[in-house]
Amino acid sequence: MCLSTVNMDSKGQMIEIMKDVASIKAKDDGFVLTGLFGDEKFVQGKLKSMDFIEGQSILLET
Repeated sequence: MCLSTVNMDSKGQMIEIMKDVASIKAKDDGFVLTGLFGDEKFVQGKLKSMDFIEGQSILLET
């Protein structure tokens, strides 16, 4: 199983948004993050990078 941690790059400061993210769905103005147990969180921003080796997705604040 491969779960990710999503972080937000806010003016050079990394802020953890959600751990154990099972899926990320793109919406018009951001992303819906779904956790291992079905919990959801909407995040506004755009994708900056994804690193599957480190298991992290990084979002850039808009």
